[in-house]
Amino acid sequence: MWSYYEIVMLALTIWREARGETREAKIAVAHTIVNRVNNPGWWGNDIISVLTKKWQYSSMTDPNDRQLTNWPKTGDPVFSECLEIARSVVDGSHKSPLKGIDSYYDDSLKGNAIPKWAKENPDRLVGKIGRLNFYNLDKDVER
Repeated sequence: MWSYYEIVMLALTIWREARGETREAKIAVAHTIVNRVNNPGWWGNDIISVLTKKWQYSSMTDPNDRQLTNWPKTGDPVFSECLEIARSVVDGSHKSPLKGIDSYYDDSLKGNAIPKWAKENPDRLVGKIGRLNFYNLDKDVER
């Protein structure tokens, strides 16, 4: 069902978005992507369309994000971990640590930089892992 290309791109996104975070946070980031794929619509209907939807995963699409040109080095153990997480999340081996999550933002965002959707939907905060605040914006969708 999932191509190797999709798994590598998922792993790259996890690496760019959460490489300094715990394994649990990396798993949660992967689940935000897979949950969007499993609820096709505005966000896209497969891993690549979800990852490349403008302004959704800034490390993959924001021209001002320094991560956009950051690539793992050969043998990077964190990237290897991200590959294992990507594979195990898409095959169902790793369950989500937080139910229904489809969005998140990093605590490094302050004041006006906090996403509008987070400010407008404080009741949709599902939980926090490390510096990442996870939301279920499609609360009507059971995952």
